[in-house]
Amino acid sequence: MNHSNWTLTVAPAWKTSLGDPARVLALLQSPDTLVQENERGSVSIVRHGEAVLVVKRSKTQERRRWTQLLSTYRGGEGSRAFRNMRRLHEAGLLVPEPVLALERTRWGFVVVSWHAYRYLDGQACTCADAALIARTLAHLHEHGWVHRDPHVRNFLKNGDGASIIDCAKARPWQSSYARRYDVVLLNKCCPGSREFYPGFSASDPLYVLAQWQNNWIVLWRRVKRAVRGWFRVRRDESAAAPFDGTGERR
Repeated sequence: MNHSNWTLTVAPAWKTSLGDPARVLALLQSPDTLVQENERGSVSIVRHGEAVLVVKRSKTQERRRWTQLLSTYRGGEGSRAFRNMRRLHEAGLLVPEPVLALERTRWGFVVVSWHAYRYLDGQACTCADAALIARTLAHLHEHGWVHRDPHVRNFLKNGDGASIIDCAKARPWQSSYARRYDVVLLNKCCPGSREFYPGFSASDPLYVLAQWQNNWIVLWRRVKRAVRGWFRVRRDESAAAPFDGTGERR
């Protein structure tokens, strides 16, 4: 549904009460509680009738030109998260009930992106729950998906189980290597997690290769940050340098 460059996607059970883009936008922009906010986005709580919804806004989608460019064929972060959560929910996996995604486009690019899901009771996972997270990740893999961002904060503890509360990067992918890479990322977040994941050892060739790839990616990112920092310092020094009598900076 489009309304002034806004595209609203709503789960069937919520279409009657949340089918109007203008009404949804007003709801999302007036949260009851702001839970978290950083440079990547914000997480807030809104109440809709008797339902409590978790709303996520992507600032990455709003600020990064590359992310906006990619949205021309893969959609915004909100619509991808909603789509993944819906497919996982329908498959019976432990994810919150998806409610909606709302995005605004400009010249064909997604420049604003939100998604909402129903609040799920539970406790935030920590590395003390590494075994539980590893089992949840293995269960996801058994259903033909990889998570691609299995950080401890993306899981919520519910009694003896754990729910996946952030699956924006998840992908249906029958790849043994991609599964190993998931475990590498989890083990990097919570050292020792790999031993709780069934099916292969630390000497598994694909796991070793995935570790090697991740180490190089981390190194490359450090180099990029260092180079950017160097150019930033040089730019700031140049801007702060006084002018000489010829109008040039000394």
